[in-house]
Amino acid sequence: MTVFPTFLPTMRLPSLRRPLAALLFTVLPCAALAFGPGGPGASAPAAGTPAATTAPAELGAADLERQGSELFGRNCQLCHNSRGKGGKGPQLIKGAWGPGGANSDDYMFGIIKNGRPNTQMGGFGGALSDGEIRVIIAFLRAESVRVKAAERKAADADYVPW
Repeated sequence: MTVFPTFLPTMRLPSLRRPLAALLFTVLPCAALAFGPGGPGASAPAAGTPAATTAPAELGAADLERQGSELFGRNCQLCHNSRGKGGKGPQLIKGAWGPGGANSDDYMFGIIKNGRPNTQMGGFGGALSDGEIRVIIAFLRAESVRVKAAERKAADADYVPW
């Protein structure tokens, strides 16, 4: 008979994702600016010719949501529970913290980056880049919309016309 221990200590291994993401978000835009249209050696458009406009490559909505979910899970879930539903810290998808609430994205950005005085909320500015903080906020906003839609659908399902 094999006996398994009921408690196995878990050890969090250092992740290379954060340094690689920081490198990616730093090096690629700089390279795009340096070697993309209008970079070194680029010629000016001829007179009367409209300049070419290029939009920076962006992650798709699904990729941003996945990245935001991962970042939230690694950094925020311990206090704010799964997907921002609240725990030791406040819930982040409804009320003042949800979209349309009293707290704007810029206000949330400042709280995540610098912390909130006289609370347990510490600043993550040293651990997360500005871009990662923005991705977490976008994830929370998308999650809030999803929760509102699910609640609306459940309310519609409960409605029985007489």
